[in-house]
Amino acid sequence: MSERTFPVHRDQRGELVVVEGTELDFPLRRIFTVSGVDGGGPRGGHRAGCAEVLVLVTGSARMRVQPGEGPERRHVLEEPGQSVTLRAEDYIEYDLGGAGSVLLVLCDAPYRSDR
Repeated sequence: MSERTFPVHRDQRGELVVVEGTELDFPLRRIFTVSGVDGGGPRGGHRAGCAEVLVLVTGSARMRVQPGEGPERRHVLEEPGQSVTLRAEDYIEYDLGGAGSVLLVLCDAPYRSDR
């Protein structure tokens, strides 16, 4: 599991968070976003079914990750581009910092409803 910050390009029109496929440790097979809601609430609460990189697009996120082996780790993402990489079978729980928070999730496997 690793943390890294992807480049963010800012100007008067807004922010652009850039993730190049060559910067991932796996072939990209699925992309989705998770958005916060007013009042927040826990998300995740499961083991990752594949390798994932969770990239903060805007807002904030507090994460608790329990690897398959090793100690629990806590992460606070507060700047666009910050990320956390999960391996398959890592347990993840997180809270987004309100309605304006968005995570981009990049995965090495297609969606399966039985995970």
